[in-house]
Amino acid sequence: MIKVSQLSKKFGDLTVLKQICFEVQQGEIVVIIGPSGTGKSTLLRCLNYLEAPTTGQITIGPAEVDASHASNKHIHQLRKQSSFVFQNYALFANKTALENVAEGLMTVWREPKAQAMATSQAILEKVGLGDKLGQYPAQLSGGQQQRVGIARAMAAKGEVILFDEPTSALDPEWVEEVLAVMQQLAQEKQTMIVVTHEMQFAREIADKVIFMEGGVIVEQGPPEQIFEQPQSERTKAFVSRATKPL
Repeated sequence: MIKVSQLSKKFGDLTVLKQICFEVQQGEIVVIIGPSGTGKSTLLRCLNYLEAPTTGQITIGPAEVDASHASNKHIHQLRKQSSFVFQNYALFANKTALENVAEGLMTVWREPKAQAMATSQAILEKVGLGDKLGQYPAQLSGGQQQRVGIARAMAAKGEVILFDEPTSALDPEWVEEVLAVMQQLAQEKQTMIVVTHEMQFAREIADKVIFMEGGVIVEQGPPEQIFEQPQSERTKAFVSRATKPL
């Protein structure tokens, strides 16, 4: 369903991603963990060309892009297969929650306004924001804004939702409400790739965990392997630090 082959990314002389390869099956939840600054968010952004990879191939559903000769048409097809949940919400400040969710349906998918609004209302009700349809982002808590961001991603009709540290900008009391929505999506077998520092969440929700360090995939496997029986000493050291009680 998703295949990433030999993906690399350079910023000038700095190589941030080095020959990344992995696959994701339909309905699978893949969680990417690792130290800060190791390329996790850059990898996620490359998957839908928010950042253009330097080399490599990306396949998502029927869309396939080779970085060596990526056309605008192929990039557009790839982007339609995924949606992105940003750590800083990235909502339109001048649009209501309902309008933020409906925007992509109208502009990308050319849905009639009435249909887009009805679809968006149903999704917002699903994420517990049915009473916030007319509120602007500034009137919402951080957790509510992130749930609008997730609702927008749900409305996008893509094969996969990409989550870039969706709880990192949230106050602690808002983290659980966002994770609960993601757990609900997981139960519905929504394909997801999640970059997160929430180790317990990764252990509970993931079908596969990818540990990255220094721009490479060090180890990947089921959460039981990564958290309880890691094969790499680097994975073992990271998990030990990351899961140590405060």
